[in-house]
Amino acid sequence: MRWILPMTICLTMASLGLQAAPKKAPTVLPVKARTQYADYYGTMLTLDRKVLNIGSRTFGWGITNEKPLEMAYFAAYLKPKGKFSRLKATLYADPDIKAELQFQIRAEKYNGVVLSSETLSPGETKEIEVEIPGIQQVYIGTELKTNHDKARRIIIGEPTFLK
Repeated sequence: MRWILPMTICLTMASLGLQAAPKKAPTVLPVKARTQYADYYGTMLTLDRKVLNIGSRTFGWGITNEKPLEMAYFAAYLKPKGKFSRLKATLYADPDIKAELQFQIRAEKYNGVVLSSETLSPGETKEIEVEIPGIQQVYIGTELKTNHDKARRIIIGEPTFLK
């Protein structure tokens, strides 16, 4: 009995040529799912706030290294799939590294067009917002070289796609 009314409404809408409103794509999409992320080298996507704590701030989600890194890449792909126009995130560099880190944000692949370059001093946190219209995936990463020594923690905090 309780199914008759909804079924009648659906049949009436169909006979009038009406359809249910299509689902709108989100205007803000936090990068929290494996389908939105891929490791390039030395990273993991996590919701574990303990590993995303930098003392003055704790990120709700983010990309970080699982173990200390030295002379290695720290890089990942984020996948907006061409549906968003901007990427917003917070970059964090370990305070114990011995030199500045150069982050590259590139279109589509590790050697793609540079969308933004960001330099972080040891212990620095930097908010970024990068234009990514029509881009399927974004490479974001840095390289630890011999002059950096060891990095216990590098973070791409709360990466989010925006319309």
